[in-house]
Order: sequence, then structure tokens, then C-alpha cells
Amino acid sequence: MNWIDIVICIPLVWGLYKGFTKGLVIELATLAAFFLGIWGAIHFSDLVSALLRDWGLTSEYLPVIAFCLVFLGIIIGIYAFGKFVDRTVRAASLGLFNRLGGALFGTLKFAMLLSVLFFVIDAVEKSYPVVPLKAKESSLLYRPVSQIAPYVIPGLKDSKVGGIPGRDSTGIFMEF
Repeated sequence: MNWIDIVICIPLVWGLYKGFTKGLVIELATLAAFFLGIWGAIHFSDLVSALLRDWGLTSEYLPVIAFCLVFLGIIIGIYAFGKFVDRTVRAASLGLFNRLGGALFGTLKFAMLLSVLFFVIDAVEKSYPVVPLKAKESSLLYRPVSQIAPYVIPGLKDSKVGGIPGRDSTGIFMEF
């Protein structure tokens, strides 16, 4: 275990703690709210912008205001629904399972974020060394965590950010 493993463990433990305190239902609702909020804001902000214009509001920032209103509206709606489901789960005496599932999901969520960060760092390291190769090789967690995002998002490896053919996500050349 080296300094990279300690740096990796800190957000993973934080994700475990936050997931346990929030529970699986709220963790899932928060994640869904974020992505659905972005999707909804992209697809419906023009409609809301037109409605605001019809109500007499004029501004060069109207599209931005509409985007924010749709985004926040969806987030608030999904979060409220998540809270309702969370209370129902607790009433059904499934609180422990909800919290344990939340701990697992929270840890996986932070592992995914770290994996994306490592993917970007590895892409940058082609030009500017960030993390010493020896430290990556001796780390217990760097390689497994860095491989999560390319596994979950298959197109990531093939993206232009993905980099040099024959290079794995740790920046270490693979043997064929």
C-alpha cells in the first residue's frame, strides 16, 4: 500500500459513509435526478423559454434561465419522489437494507468518479507526467479502480482521450 492507495481510500470511505447515511433510495434518486435534469433541461428548455416569453419576460438570458428552471424543477421533483419512497422503505422496516445498499452504491459511485479522473490523468500524462509510474505499479487500488470507467462505458477506451493503442488505463504498456 502506498500514498496513491491512501488518496483513493479517502473518497471511497467518504462515499461509503454518505451512501450509508442517505440510503440506496436517496442515492439512486440523486443520481437519476442529476442525469434526468440535464436531459430534461436540454430537451425542454426551449419550450419553457417560449412560455416565459409569452408571459412577457424578455431577456438575453432567457434560454439560460429556462434551462436552470427545468433542471432545478426536475431535480426537486425526483428528489421529493425519492424522499417519499425512502419513507415508505423505512416504514416497511427495510431501513438497514436501504442503508447497506446505499453504502455499496455510494462507494461504487465514488469509485466511478475516481476512475474517470484517472482516465483523464492518464491521457494528460502522455505529455505531462502527473503520477509516477512506479507509484502506480506498486499501488493495490490504482489499476482496479482505473479500469471501472472503461468497463462501464465501453466507448471510453476508443475515444480520442483514450490515447495510445496498446496502452491500458493505468498508463502501463500491455503485453500482447
